[in-house]
Amino acid sequence: MTSINYDPAAPYYDATRGFRPGVSERFRAAVRHIAGADAKTRYLELAIGSGLIGLPFIAAGDDYAGVDLSRRMLALLPPKAPAGSRILLAQADIARALPFAHDGFDVLLAVRIFHLLDDWGRCLDECRRLLSPGGQLIIVEVRTPPEATSPPPWSIVHDKWGEILRGMGIAGDMIRHGNDLSEAAIASHIRATGGQAQVIELMRFTELAVSCRTMVERRAALMFSDDWALPTAIHRQAARQLQDWLEHECERPDELSEREMVFRAVVAQYD
Repeated sequence: MTSINYDPAAPYYDATRGFRPGVSERFRAAVRHIAGADAKTRYLELAIGSGLIGLPFIAAGDDYAGVDLSRRMLALLPPKAPAGSRILLAQADIARALPFAHDGFDVLLAVRIFHLLDDWGRCLDECRRLLSPGGQLIIVEVRTPPEATSPPPWSIVHDKWGEILRGMGIAGDMIRHGNDLSEAAIASHIRATGGQAQVIELMRFTELAVSCRTMVERRAALMFSDDWALPTAIHRQAARQLQDWLEHECERPDELSEREMVFRAVVAQYD
């Protein structure tokens, strides 16, 4: 299976998947520290999208390249970069061979993407080809802190959405795409193919505040990629049921809530 094309999300991606001011800059600092980066370090970001992660690197003048399947997402990045910025972008599927030379990069970044890949092992093998000797692959996912005791109130919207779809006879693989890929599985594959791997907490950040009503509106507007495969009639019916639940059963529909999250990373290195 190839990567998911996020063309439909381009108009609203930054507004719904973005970060608070300063988070991306702190992310760059954390990556540079882990990688021991300097002014000559060559970066490649897999699934760079609209540049939410990459822009601070580009603005700082880093040798930074990006690849993404979505042309519409890639088109959002250059207008946001400082005038005169060097930006190497390529449209390609990260689940297949990439249009870059062997040993071309010192740091490969994959942020919030590996959980969407079925053939993630193939992607790892391609990453190994692209890394310079001693280079680092940093695979990052957003996780709930282990000490968290309860989810934010708006998370019940997603639970209710799944309940509604199951009640309509929609199979589980159509309710949520992606995989249950664990950090241990990624690290095991890397070690089995001759690499070294460690799992670290890269940094913590606070998500943007959001309400149940906003989450319901996003479901109705098809802003979650796991809804894109639903038949139109099914989606509309489910959205009506979700709206009815919001108006009559949700206790705090307009209460804004936020949560602390963790960028956790599998850091790999090949000799």
